[in-house]
Amino acid sequence: MPIAEPHNVRQHPTYWFKDGSIVIRSRSVSNGEVRFKLHESLLRRQSRFVQRMLDNRTSADSEEIVLIPPELGIQVHDLTALLEHLYHDTPLSANAPFSHVAAILRVSSPDQLDLPGVHMSAQAYFVSMFPQGPQPFAHPSTHLEEALALVKLYEIPSIRKGIYYSLITTSEFEPEVDDVDLENSIKPNGSPGSTSTPRLVLPPTDIERCRSLMAGIVEHFTPVLFTPPATPHMACTDVFADKWMSLVITPAISNSGVCKPLEMLEQIKQIDWATEGLCGVCIRDKTREWTQEQEDVWEKMDSWLNPEGTKHSPV
Repeated sequence: MPIAEPHNVRQHPTYWFKDGSIVIRSRSVSNGEVRFKLHESLLRRQSRFVQRMLDNRTSADSEEIVLIPPELGIQVHDLTALLEHLYHDTPLSANAPFSHVAAILRVSSPDQLDLPGVHMSAQAYFVSMFPQGPQPFAHPSTHLEEALALVKLYEIPSIRKGIYYSLITTSEFEPEVDDVDLENSIKPNGSPGSTSTPRLVLPPTDIERCRSLMAGIVEHFTPVLFTPPATPHMACTDVFADKWMSLVITPAISNSGVCKPLEMLEQIKQIDWATEGLCGVCIRDKTREWTQEQEDVWEKMDSWLNPEGTKHSPV
């Protein structure tokens, strides 16, 4: 059965080159279509999908035409981002915004236009955007839900733990009553909706992992945080006993520090303990202990992220 012609067809305002030798037709699920007139040699060299489509063509037309099947889930925005990279208008770089890198990561993947070299570069830049811990740990400000979906889709385990940690410490990961289901928020290829994208909702398995991670952190870190440490020197132990409440516990309570062990331990290390009366030996010893505690928490997060019932679930 022939594919029905779309209701709305338009040429892309930028990527329609007069000297182009191939027309790429990107059709959306709403039956609209955007056409790109590009250079065959560039696309054939980069994209295995385009290679396959051209090698299997049966048309006798002088102008090559490639229709991207709607079921691939390719968004015009993503395809445009890829062309911006290929034509060096906005190439991938360390300064590229998340949206640009994520778009190219999706559209260059084997399930879409299959550009292996570009996909590898996009994945490297994507990974560099997220901390891998344990210290120093700086949270990315946005896109955590979308990033996690991409991590799972493309099996990128190195930044998985850091994204989960950022989710529980900087975002409202619990779904709200009026949230849209994940299936309506994120398309099957892991990309957000093409129009006004609602708040991305984590799937139930990830919500459960976040809950388990938070519970594990709180159970483990609460006694560490609320117990003034002992030292070999009685005078230094007395300093901790006198100052721990005002310098550590009170700030932690006001800033939900019990749920943020990596940051809280770093803050404790940065306190001017010498001014408070601690000797140099004890400062060095305790700083090493707090650093080791950060590493211990980071290691234990693996088990907290895999509670019973999700132990064998895919990333």
